[in-house]
Amino acid sequence: MFSSPSGESKPLAGDVENAKDERMNHSSLFLRSGSVLPNGCILQGETICDGWISVDSESVNDVDASLRAANWHFMWLTLVSSSMRIGLTSDIAVRKAKLAALDGLNRRFNAAELITATVRRYLGVYVVRVKLASRHIQECASLGLVDEAIFRRFPNGAAPQAR
Repeated sequence: MFSSPSGESKPLAGDVENAKDERMNHSSLFLRSGSVLPNGCILQGETICDGWISVDSESVNDVDASLRAANWHFMWLTLVSSSMRIGLTSDIAVRKAKLAALDGLNRRFNAAELITATVRRYLGVYVVRVKLASRHIQECASLGLVDEAIFRRFPNGAAPQAR
């Protein structure tokens, strides 16, 4: 998509979609399995691959608000992971790109947010580029303590629940 000087958006040749599509709006937050969460904060979701859960929530802002209400921190980091994959259907290409981008995230951080997903079709093949931002959920405000607490479970912490 590009914007003309008048502000109109016009599709480029081969452009199917250029943004988060409907299938991804509900699953724009991903959480590592076994992540520590505050008591009373239950993030349910579906396991999408070994080690990652796609969180069912209205929005990332809702998750952020519930974590802040529990006096925890939901940090947005500048580290991103992107991946481009192809498939015979857009769903297959999106899934491949999403899993590859999740695999490319730094192991220090326990969450990721979908920033963009671009789906294009060329000669009957779908080409998808996914970009994820690293996020981190923790009780203390300092990221310096992430290394010592990365796999430590707090006695009063809860874990995400997969369906």
